[in-house]
Amino acid sequence: MSIRILTILCFLIALTTISENIGVADDEQPKIKSEYVTYSRGNGRVYRIQVKKKAKPKDISKALNKLSKGTSDGRLNISPNGAWLILETDRFDAKGTGEPALAIVTGNLKKGASVLSEGELIHPTGFGAVSSDGNLIVYPGSGGSHSQDLWAVVRNDENWSEPLLLTGDSPYQWNDQVAISDDGSKVLFDGGDEPYAAEGTAICEVDTDGTGFRVVLTPADSPDGYPDTGALHHPDYAPDGSIVFEADWSGERIWRLQEGATEPVMVGDFGNDNSPCVLPDGRIVSLWLDRQGNVKGIHEIKAMSSDGDTYMMLSKKKDVLDIGIGCGGK
Repeated sequence: MSIRILTILCFLIALTTISENIGVADDEQPKIKSEYVTYSRGNGRVYRIQVKKKAKPKDISKALNKLSKGTSDGRLNISPNGAWLILETDRFDAKGTGEPALAIVTGNLKKGASVLSEGELIHPTGFGAVSSDGNLIVYPGSGGSHSQDLWAVVRNDENWSEPLLLTGDSPYQWNDQVAISDDGSKVLFDGGDEPYAAEGTAICEVDTDGTGFRVVLTPADSPDGYPDTGALHHPDYAPDGSIVFEADWSGERIWRLQEGATEPVMVGDFGNDNSPCVLPDGRIVSLWLDRQGNVKGIHEIKAMSSDGDTYMMLSKKKDVLDIGIGCGGK
């Protein structure tokens, strides 16, 4: 039996023998009854905002001070069902290093812990994702066969498993910006020859056991009448099985690839629209820079209907870091 097959088998066994290491039993998952967007604003602070009119953002960094003191929070993401959060933070540091590392927090903000893989802290190199049951985390990091790969860890008793390489079959050097499916079985991500969604970046997918890698869409797969260059970025799964993403075929706009289709379609008519994620009800959240009145051209949070016909603003006049936003809830 090859080492790769043995590793996958051990990983699958871990998935079936998981227990919570922050004191939440399987039948006591955190209950979330609203839809939220998570984001970062710099200065070591992260936020979550409910998707409704006149919602006010919650300072997650301030809330976490009740659990553990810290000064540096970033790359906050939310599970598809909203029950779990992951972030990079100097809180919960069981090793006492004081360095920001991967941590998991319940969506109700009552419990949190560092993610210790085989007893060691994890230091991601990009935006990660957490499954709806809180038992699986996928994150970008070094140490694989490429400049940046995706890795998966699962809970194993009071620890997390050894990281499993997911993107060993990727043809791209930089694998980043991950989004996880609602059932935790697969992830979407950026795949490119250069970092930061540079020219040629494609949308890729792989199962969370490391099998089934595929390139979903490349810039050359543009619809008729559009350039076959540019970059695709920040993909996410929609409830209907389609994939929503950003492309710069006609300036930066939001696109959708229907399940089973080969040609994507543009969603809405919003220029300079970036980094989408999809809510459980199908609405699409993104960072929009072209709102009338946005004279500084900053990243503001917009939520639009699944067809792009209607929208509302969740934040105005405060810039959101374009390093990854997350959607989740009920």
